[in-house]
Amino acid sequence: MGWFISLRQRLGNVFTTFDRYLLKRYFHVFIIGFIATYGLYVVFDGFTNIDGFQAGIKDDSSTSLLMIMLEYYTFQSSIFFDMVSPILTVLSGVVVFSLMVRHGELNPVLSAGIPTYRLAIPLALATIVVNCFIVANQELVIPAIADKVQAERGDLGNSSQFVEPVYDFSTRIMINGQELYLTERKMLNAEFVLSKPTVHDFVTVKCTEAFYQPESPDNPGGWLLKAASPNYEDLEIAEFAKEMILPGSNPDDIFIVTDVGCDQLCNRNTSSLISTTDLIARINNPSFSDLSIRKQTLDLHSRLTRPFMNLIAVMMSIPFVLRKESRSQILNIAVCACVMGSLFAISQCFFYLGTARMISPDQAAWFPVITCGAMAAWFSNRVWT
Repeated sequence: MGWFISLRQRLGNVFTTFDRYLLKRYFHVFIIGFIATYGLYVVFDGFTNIDGFQAGIKDDSSTSLLMIMLEYYTFQSSIFFDMVSPILTVLSGVVVFSLMVRHGELNPVLSAGIPTYRLAIPLALATIVVNCFIVANQELVIPAIADKVQAERGDLGNSSQFVEPVYDFSTRIMINGQELYLTERKMLNAEFVLSKPTVHDFVTVKCTEAFYQPESPDNPGGWLLKAASPNYEDLEIAEFAKEMILPGSNPDDIFIVTDVGCDQLCNRNTSSLISTTDLIARINNPSFSDLSIRKQTLDLHSRLTRPFMNLIAVMMSIPFVLRKESRSQILNIAVCACVMGSLFAISQCFFYLGTARMISPDQAAWFPVITCGAMAAWFSNRVWT
């Protein structure tokens, strides 16, 4: 406990009582805003999809229905937090400064000779803390519950997804199936199309069930096809391809070595459900096309720049909420909302240019940071002093 008391004393020397007051108000607004917005989402989505929840209960009791809905929306809260946190970060800063002006708390501070941007230090710290929670949620929580957030309402144990056909460019194998179960890493009615020169002629290997086995130090990663048709002996496999098409432990099984796992066969263009480490592994995976790799690269850079954009947006809001030319707080908030909309439009414009291959993915992600940061510095002299 000694180190905690020492740390608290050091923070107390750095941050004044007013700083702690602003931090408390900021987090109060952020938490209340998240609870209110997520509550509205739960009410709207729950009543709209009540039939889906009722289909998953075995009895007609209201308690079972509420427990299923509670479990479902508990997992969904992580996704919702990732979506609305950047907006609530800026909104909380705007509300804090607006309440300062509303309650006449800014004039005594300025009269004491304290610059306005000194008040931005606790808000910048609060934004950094929120960004840390966003990163922890993205890297640790969401990947761990990815199968739960994709499950159907009323049946979280059922992680079935439709299969999106994927062509493995490294092995030249087309992978397709009817249904994919993320939790069990199982694919039903799987089809693996082998092409030349892997085999003598085009062959479609079918099986009722296929299980994905991750890569281990002793074995490569790939799909184990149960009761495959045709059998391994009937395939005319080239000599170089016998290292990626292997016989299974049972005579009717075939093991196909590939880097295309379960997460690449469903929602592969959505990278919000995987960690940054897995996203980098996708980018370095030779199994995907250049278009898919470009999209994943753009998502990676966007993920890296999001904390900077959140901090810039908070700093950008200060000179417009506390404009020295105007004392109408409603007008200031309206102008600030328009500016925030402009920042979002700039980001989307560069994102479109990156998607359309007019600029590189790193330029599409980092140019908005440079542009918006320069705008924040340019408008800093408009603040009320």
